Amino acid sequence: MGRKGMSDPLITVVKLSGILQSPSGRSPSAARRTLNLDRVEKWLQRAFLKELRPAACAISINSPGGSPVQTELIYDMISRLKQQTGIPVYTFAEDVAASGGYWLMCAGDESYGCATSLVGSIGVISASFGAVGAADKLGIERRIITAGQSKASIDPFLPVSSEQREQMMSLMTDVHQSFKNHVKMSRSDRLAYLNKNKNKSGDENSSSSSSRGGGGGGEDINEDELFSGRVWTGHQAVKLGLLDGVGTLRGVMREKFGDKARFLICSESPQPGIRDFLGFGASGNKHDFLNLIHRSSSSDSINIESTASSSGSTSGGMESLLSSGVGYEAARMAVGAALDEAEERAVWDRWKLV
Repeated sequence: MGRKGMSDPLITVVKLSGILQSPSGRSPSAARRTLNLDRVEKWLQRAFLKELRPAACAISINSPGGSPVQTELIYDMISRLKQQTGIPVYTFAEDVAASGGYWLMCAGDESYGCATSLVGSIGVISASFGAVGAADKLGIERRIITAGQSKASIDPFLPVSSEQREQMMSLMTDVHQSFKNHVKMSRSDRLAYLNKNKNKSGDENSSSSSSRGGGGGGEDINEDELFSGRVWTGHQAVKLGLLDGVGTLRGVMREKFGDKARFLICSESPQPGIRDFLGFGASGNKHDFLNLIHRSSSSDSINIESTASSSGSTSGGMESLLSSGVGYEAARMAVGAALDEAEERAVWDRWKLV
């Protein structure tokens, strides 16, 4: 009665790629290049579904940072789901996991990256341009009426006063301190500078860190330099205790859960798909997703996307594609997408999860 592969460990995978930014009225292709809670919430809900019975959730991060608020919202959701389900979380840095990207890395029980990944940038920045005097040269009068003396702070057409600069520094210092406290709480005694005194005081028998271990052996830096906003390679980050080891998502997870571990991708591709070209929106409905699940597979990795909305017609979108001269490419993509979806449905139909 058993099905092939049902006893093999299941690893749900969420890929977070893009700039952390609040949602806005962007096109579907532009929206796919940003990260915010509205976009990733359904991915995380899929990855932590108890019906899937995952052995772990692996989160791949490729982000230079962005909005600290969106970062905190996504981090808090990961932490809450992890606590509610008891599913362990492993985070992996790809090209870059800097600033808010590294903040998300700290959501993992263990964190890894490639040797050449760029990690860290634990700092806060505010950048803008000033056009003081430009309005006068153009004969434009700047009119500002406020109730509250600080309401027009950092106006690009006015000089920045020392008081305004101090106010901005106060805000940025507070956010920076929150970032530092967050890293200290998440990484705790794995940070090399915190272990430096312990190591000096007598643990002569401890071995240097390997590619799978953090802790001691870090560069001789202090707290101020670690949290200066500097970026580190993955290899350096391991020595500093910002990462637990060097490794790829599949490599590390198979090392921990065996070669038969299966990977289910619960996030959408950062590239636009056929549904975007045809004007469909992705449904985040949990019941639609569970109806799609009921399956297993002998394949190594499955890409899970919720079913397209059944309302509306594709004729308008298809006519637009044909009239714009890309009919052949659109048809080729549509056939490819249909084949992928049919294979995906066949794969998941063997899970028989309820």
